Amino acid sequence: MVHPYSQDLRQRALNLINNGMSINRVSRILKISRPTLHKWQKLYLTTGSCTPKITVPPPQPSTIKDMEEFKKFVETNCDKTQKEMAAKWGNCSRFAISRNLKKLGFTREKKLWISRNK
Repeated sequence: MVHPYSQDLRQRALNLINNGMSINRVSRILKISRPTLHKWQKLYLTTGSCTPKITVPPPQPSTIKDMEEFKKFVETNCDKTQKEMAAKWGNCSRFAISRNLKKLGFTREKKLWISRNK
């Protein structure tokens, strides 16, 4: 995942530009592209701040509506993979199965059962 430049670096770059240094020179010194510096300058002029925007992915609507029925389904099909569960449940992906297993508190770890005789 790409991380935004720090607030400190953004502020330092804008201070250099505001104190008369050219954008080309600031770009070379701080190793930041000129279009990025122009965006920061425009953002600062319009909003008064150059803080990075916080992006939040949209929530995933669940295709599995009845969680009690799904829990029973998981308990009876616990030996299957998520892909096999999705095919058997129908009308959902393995990602939907994964998200709902996490909601129910099921882990991906395999439990090893050791017999008492050994």
